[in-house]
Amino acid sequence: MAKPSPKAVTKQPSWVVTLDSKEYVNSTAISANGALVIAGTFFHSYKKTGAMSDSPPQETTPGTFGTFCFDRKGKQLWADKFRGYEGVYGVAISDDGSTAASGGWYSNQPYQGFVRAYSTTDGTQLLNYLVPNFRVGALAFSADGSTLAAGGDKLYLFQRSGGVFPTTPSVMKLSGTRNSVQAISVSTDGSAIVMGDANGNVYLIQNSNGQIGQVYKWNSAALKVVHAVPLAAKGGWFAVVGFSQYVYLFTIDTIKQGKYFAAYDLGKERRCGWASISADGTFISAICNNDKAGLLYGLQNKNQKLSLLWSTPQPTAANPNSTSVDAMGKYVTVADGYPDGTPGDFYLFDAATGNQLWHYTTKNMNWPMFISSDNTGIVAGSDLGTVYYFTPA
Repeated sequence: MAKPSPKAVTKQPSWVVTLDSKEYVNSTAISANGALVIAGTFFHSYKKTGAMSDSPPQETTPGTFGTFCFDRKGKQLWADKFRGYEGVYGVAISDDGSTAASGGWYSNQPYQGFVRAYSTTDGTQLLNYLVPNFRVGALAFSADGSTLAAGGDKLYLFQRSGGVFPTTPSVMKLSGTRNSVQAISVSTDGSAIVMGDANGNVYLIQNSNGQIGQVYKWNSAALKVVHAVPLAAKGGWFAVVGFSQYVYLFTIDTIKQGKYFAAYDLGKERRCGWASISADGTFISAICNNDKAGLLYGLQNKNQKLSLLWSTPQPTAANPNSTSVDAMGKYVTVADGYPDGTPGDFYLFDAATGNQLWHYTTKNMNWPMFISSDNTGIVAGSDLGTVYYFTPA
């Protein structure tokens, strides 16, 4: 097992806000210019009910959960709080910072998930849609916030008309049993949705003026569950990782032909947990567990193939849970920590060399850490119920 690299440089956050010490900040999002961040609070009793899943909420007592918006200086601009079961599992913000969304579990009698959308100016609720029988776990916007894709046991597509989201979305059912959407990306112009599910299917869905259009699907026996489908802002590139030893690279054209463009084999013992891609599709970061620690890979898309950019993957002290890359492919973030109740770290790496630039240790595990497209800000969250904002420098 690789040893974690020395943690010589400790980075202090620009600001730290604890939303609720009894809940988790399971998800965060940041606008392209780093000026606005979104975070949500969530709770699942792992000690009583085991690992998190798409199954209905096991909590017997409702809690107070919320979606929160802050500026880059840590000022809370607004919050949408509600009484519910388990709460906000995922959040999103459009690149232009105009529109935010959240999704998760709302109730357990009856079982209902939810999708909410907001104007980031003042938190005005633009959409409040209840999903029967299933949690909403994945959300993504087009760059201007006019198109919103949300995933539960189905795909829900909301597109504004005259600036207003529809009360009823366009819906796409998934094939197979016990299936659910695990990851979503939307193209900058909203014309295409890339999606992965719990049965290892990868989809390209064309948006036909707010309605589900042509659907293309790819599946491999090697890909059991899809964990991430990051879509590059330019060129139609997207990566796919999941419970598999492979990192796949697609283009919009290749998936229409039922094939991928290139793949990189991490080795039989590797299972990729998350990935991110630069705006031009030339750099991909990917994370996987390495026993009780983790590994970060930097891959380059060059000469018609995927290959290692760094000679060796970079180690993390605990199992990694997320990674992100800025648009220019300059920096890579990683959040780690497992199991609940144990310390975690936030890391920043140099994308060109793989060198660790800094880290910050928390007293509990960390899931989300995302850098803005222009690499001026980073938002992160921990199971301490806390939001952190960093500047890369």
